[in-house]
Amino acid sequence: VYEVSIHMAAISRTVINIKEGKMEEAYKLLDSKTQMISNIDGLIGFLIAQTGENELTGMGVYENTKSAEAVAPIFMEVMSEMAPLVDGQPERGIYPGIWVS
Repeated sequence: VYEVSIHMAAISRTVINIKEGKMEEAYKLLDSKTQMISNIDGLIGFLIAQTGENELTGMGVYENTKSAEAVAPIFMEVMSEMAPLVDGQPERGIYPGIWVS
């Protein structure tokens, strides 16, 4: 019997506009950060999806809002490394939500 559990969580969403012709480079940089990101306290999981021709959307699932907010220094570090590849400022928000396991 398969049992489904629903959990309350905090969900972060970050939308990043990538400069024309820099998508592959952006993926490589983000791929190099996955181990660091996956070790974040309170992080349940994350994903990065190409949501437009030059747009990436990252989503993280956290145990709570405090954990999602505590990521700010790591987020700023990754975004500063991505600066040459990004058009404009990334948009990041934290929202209440659920995740299913």
